[in-house]
Amino acid sequence: MAIDLNDEILQDFLLEAGEILDALGEQLVDLEQSPDDLDLLNGIFRSFHTVKGGAGFLAIDPLVNVCHKAEDVFNVLRQGERSVTPELMDAILQVVDVVTDMFDQIRAGNDPEEADPALLETLLKFTKPEAAAEDAPVETPAETATEQSQAEEASIADPENVADVVEQEFESMLDVAAGATEANSADGNDEITEEEFESLLDSLHGKGQFSTENLNDSENSAKEMQQQLSDSDEITEEEFEKVLDELHGKGKFKPEVVKPSEPVKSEKPEETPKVEKPAKTSKPQQTQAADSKPAKAAPAAKAAKPAPQVETTVRVDTEVLDEIMNMVGELVLVRNRFQTLNANSGSNEDFSKAVSNLDVVTADLQLSVMKTRMQPIKKVFGRFPRVVRDLARSLKKEIRLEMVGEDTDLDKNLVEALADPLVHLVRNAVDHGIESPEERVAVGKPREGLVVLTASQEGDHILLSIKDDGKGMNPDALRNKVVEKGLMDEESAARLDDKECYNLIFLPGFSTKTEISDVSGRGVGMDVVKTRITQMNGVVEIDSEEGVGSTIIIKVPLTLAIMPTLMVVLGGQNFALPLASVLEILDLDLRNTNVVDGQQVVMVREKALPLFYLSEWLVNDPDYVLNKKTEAGHVVVVNAGGRQIGFVVDQLIGQEEVVIKPLGAKLHGLDGLSGATITGDGKIALILDVPGLMTKYAA
Repeated sequence: MAIDLNDEILQDFLLEAGEILDALGEQLVDLEQSPDDLDLLNGIFRSFHTVKGGAGFLAIDPLVNVCHKAEDVFNVLRQGERSVTPELMDAILQVVDVVTDMFDQIRAGNDPEEADPALLETLLKFTKPEAAAEDAPVETPAETATEQSQAEEASIADPENVADVVEQEFESMLDVAAGATEANSADGNDEITEEEFESLLDSLHGKGQFSTENLNDSENSAKEMQQQLSDSDEITEEEFEKVLDELHGKGKFKPEVVKPSEPVKSEKPEETPKVEKPAKTSKPQQTQAADSKPAKAAPAAKAAKPAPQVETTVRVDTEVLDEIMNMVGELVLVRNRFQTLNANSGSNEDFSKAVSNLDVVTADLQLSVMKTRMQPIKKVFGRFPRVVRDLARSLKKEIRLEMVGEDTDLDKNLVEALADPLVHLVRNAVDHGIESPEERVAVGKPREGLVVLTASQEGDHILLSIKDDGKGMNPDALRNKVVEKGLMDEESAARLDDKECYNLIFLPGFSTKTEISDVSGRGVGMDVVKTRITQMNGVVEIDSEEGVGSTIIIKVPLTLAIMPTLMVVLGGQNFALPLASVLEILDLDLRNTNVVDGQQVVMVREKALPLFYLSEWLVNDPDYVLNKKTEAGHVVVVNAGGRQIGFVVDQLIGQEEVVIKPLGAKLHGLDGLSGATITGDGKIALILDVPGLMTKYAA
């Protein structure tokens, strides 16, 4: 049966429950490392409870069943009847995977398939206390559900049993309340916690044990139930109201504040109605509260209800935000045009003020719209505790993951685009970087390896780093490996400095693994990382020290829609170089140039910097190019795949913030060009793709 995806309630459920699932992976890994963290344990319990409740309302039974089993497991953990073990966490993490698959099926408009019965049986085993788990026979989920359903139907089907069911439920609730009060009083704390309050509510609702559908069968049934409750000497109506007041008392359970209207006469204990069962005992203070009937509180004494909070958030489709961002981009182009006209118009003071005001308003509007598209990097980081945990178990390594700067915001499109590259890098650090526990101990390191994920904002860019304290990289070993694989000749490899050697791992087909596994060794992954990051106008660098560890740094812009560039001129045509790739600008002095292995270089701080004339690649005029190669010019030093190279340009215009526009059909996919823009003087400028240029022309 197909699911109606236009149902707003269903969409809200998918959105909210999806956010819960995103957080569950990290929370479960944290719980495995801190099994005594009751707040975390209760939070995970509530997460499964929330998903189960929403799925139950929408009648998504397969999702209800698996979440209910997971909830039962955490209920046993909360009661201290079972401890957190790796095997238990494996099963719960598998539940998260199953629930995620169910969500994907629902989003596709299909009813989700039932969870694997073997998984449900495993969860059922973990709901048994550890002491009794081995002795107790394991019932299949179908048998358990059938027996429970039959018992519920038997107890509710007969209207005469309704009053008994209600009475039993309230007796059970009072027992739990008395026990909670005793424990709290013994600790010197007379407040009931949120978890205890939820437990009492679960006792009241009985997870389906108390159904109200038969209460309205007839007026006589209702009167009969009321009469039985009134005639019972176990609990009176006023005492029941008092219990509800105590339960709902804003999280507090304070029987001592319920004062009787008249002093309690201890000489007549036989008139005291019994609330608790004979086997239950309570402290004198609790008995006094139970024996006394609470006085009616004056209306003025009632706490005023807080004013309803005003909704401060609104959900907006990302397509609407993209459209607004495009319009802001057009406004930026108009602002740039006005600034150019103002610079060329002379000294018109009024016009200059208007342009300045427009500049301020446009900048503020641009920043505000960008903020609406921003998401915390935690959306990506949240998946890595699970990735590291599972990979470490499969490789039999002990690894701890630390994450810093999870609240750093960047463009939503970048958050999604960074997910796969970061997964590759983290897996690479765990597999290649961190040694086995035995190897670490042998060299004087702790058994547990460390991987640190860091995010921070630096100006209009985001810096991401993946650092490990593993074995690091050996430059000589990398040189030998690249020659062995035929990716570079021996002479060229010998001229590489250490930093250039580290960047060899980004070459297609390069891998230091001697054995192929399902984790690594196929020579794919790191070259994909570099390609993805360069497509985002970002750069990636590697630093390493043998025996100490490695650090990979990624630098990407805050947004892909508007980009700061360096405007240059080649053959009378404007071109834009992404400012993220630009390191410095030099004046070209032909006297400092030389030719090494057929490549022209210039000496910069006693280091040979390769020179490339962009006009030779981008200007279709051989005579013009030949003349320019004999003249002095400007050198723009850029970072190209971890290498520093110099681009010779005719003229420098300066820095300009541009709006990236896609290329037309005839230029689309052209190597070395990533888009186009309109400059402040109204001309069209092509945006250069530095890695693409090097791959196309300098390979």
